[in-house]
Amino acid sequence: MKKALIGIVIFSSFLFVSCRKANDGPSWDTELLAPIANASLNLNNLLTNSVIQANPDSSLKLVYENNFYGLKMDTLFKIPDTTISQILAIPISGITFAPGTVIPVLSPNTNTTYQLPGVQLRTVIVKSGKVSYSIQSTVKHTTDFHYSIPSATLNGQPFSINITVPAAVGSSPGIYNQIFDLSGYTIDLTGYAHNMVNTITTSLNVNISNSGDSVLVNNDQITISNKFYDIIPYYAKGYFGQNTFNIGPALSNFDVFKNIVSGSLSLEDVNFNLKIENPIGLDARMYINNLSSLNSHTNHLVDLQNSIMNTPININRASESNGYGTGTIYPTYANFPLTTTNSNIRPFVENLPDKLSYSLQIITNPLGNVSGSNDFIFSDHLLKAQLNMEIPLSLMANNLTLVDTLALNISNKDNVQNVHSGTLTLFAENGFPFNAGLQMYLLNDQHAIADSIFGYANTIDQAPVNSSLRVTDKKLTKIIIPVSESKMKLLYDTKHIALKVKFNTSAQPNYVKIYSDYTIDVKLVGDINYTVHLK
Repeated sequence: MKKALIGIVIFSSFLFVSCRKANDGPSWDTELLAPIANASLNLNNLLTNSVIQANPDSSLKLVYENNFYGLKMDTLFKIPDTTISQILAIPISGITFAPGTVIPVLSPNTNTTYQLPGVQLRTVIVKSGKVSYSIQSTVKHTTDFHYSIPSATLNGQPFSINITVPAAVGSSPGIYNQIFDLSGYTIDLTGYAHNMVNTITTSLNVNISNSGDSVLVNNDQITISNKFYDIIPYYAKGYFGQNTFNIGPALSNFDVFKNIVSGSLSLEDVNFNLKIENPIGLDARMYINNLSSLNSHTNHLVDLQNSIMNTPININRASESNGYGTGTIYPTYANFPLTTTNSNIRPFVENLPDKLSYSLQIITNPLGNVSGSNDFIFSDHLLKAQLNMEIPLSLMANNLTLVDTLALNISNKDNVQNVHSGTLTLFAENGFPFNAGLQMYLLNDQHAIADSIFGYANTIDQAPVNSSLRVTDKKLTKIIIPVSESKMKLLYDTKHIALKVKFNTSAQPNYVKIYSDYTIDVKLVGDINYTVHLK
């Protein structure tokens, strides 16, 4: 549909680019009769974000998959920003330290535990995150720090940095600040002795720099602020707890019918499947409290009715091949067919929803820590609930109205005076068993209607059908569109046009099938009066 009607754009560009001549010379009026655009349209031009497949008899079916809910990792847990602050008082005073002397600190190894209520993490692989390291030293000599996170490794090597902190001058301490990227690091969260959870281990060694003179240390101290922040795991392993999450009411887009603004569609058959995919190493129990189709144009809501509603759905955990976050994931699936005999799925779909409304409850690990703290999760492989739709395109359409907005981009505005007026002629050979009422509108910058392309709605006639309601031949419709000089000028100021098409199937109240060889062939011809200028 867009391809055919975008001929307006091609037509206008043709007028103001191909036909113009320079001013400042002799001129005369003339006419041009030329084809502007050709297109052959099938059902893929009418429906969005869907797949049209052919059955063995060449009749078509609509296939559409909608992920209406996806669990987020931070629903289960979120690693909080954590700051480790230490004041390391040097336990020796009034003593001169020679260059290279190790400064004794009370806690060279530190365990820091994240507060994750109900969650016990043992390992994470960091997708993104940083550590901010700040030091203030009152020692009046440059000092060397070796800071490491022995529990954080990248390619088998622990995170480790060597830092030189300037000497304090008078009452002003030596200061060091730096931010380090932890992306890609694997962090063992079992602590220094590997008997904890949610715990990261850091290590620190300090000595007087080898260069320079000896220094008197007298009641000096070193203040360290070590902040881990924005830690987002790519992979996590441990026990994710037994928790209940109430989700919604929430809305999800259902955009296969999003351009349909009014009218009705009756379907002979509808096949849906509610599928829950779980690639997380965690058992769960789900309740679908509500699932509704919402047509936001009419504000009509249809609640799904099926035995699965408000009953427990047990979801088994996934498995992984090696247990280290680098192997293959084997998800589990739960499938629930929704048919015209076990549900109200037909009125659910015939509501022509552009949104789905839902509310869920998810209970994690309903049987407790049965995995021995081997739950796992990948940030890009998460539990999702989806509706898979397969509809044989045997239907009735009654004033089914689609509206879409198209961009209009015309250049060479300085030469609009070359064109006076003319007509567009649209030749449409319709191979579908429905007629199409057609109108286009010019929109202003606020997307309000400024004018129409046609003076009135035009109809593309339906194709003739036989006793089996199969199209026997295409039907030609000719639409003449007068285009005044003022309307051509308005086209220059228009950035968008609205397309409105209204469909009605033939042979109602019978259903008609749509076949793979059905098309609409469109040709747009311009008969234009314009002025030619010669230099």
